[in-house]
Amino acid sequence: MKTNLSISEATVEGGVCVLKLAGFLDGHTLIDLERKLEILFKAGKYRLVMDLGGLTYIASAGVGAFINGQHQTKKHDGCLMLANAGPNIREIFEILGLDAIFTIHASLPAAVKAAQG
Repeated sequence: MKTNLSISEATVEGGVCVLKLAGFLDGHTLIDLERKLEILFKAGKYRLVMDLGGLTYIASAGVGAFINGQHQTKKHDGCLMLANAGPNIREIFEILGLDAIFTIHASLPAAVKAAQG
């Protein structure tokens, strides 16, 4: 089965970078997200929001990118906020106990506001 992940990027007020993820985030597509995060970090962008509204599937391997991203942002006094997770995506975070580590905001504006700090 071929899986695809699409990542679009926008910078909004306050220098917050919003990544909109759509499709499948699994062991095959994880590298795309990791590369995107690496580029952002090299550019000094450490205030991030990931809009998960378009994700239809996330594997446990994909969750690692969020954990690594959060570690990198916090190391540089930034933040990583999540928004718009559908029920299936939210369930994965809950099963893995990551809802204790990440706040998943109900809307993109709420996540952006939290990221602006």
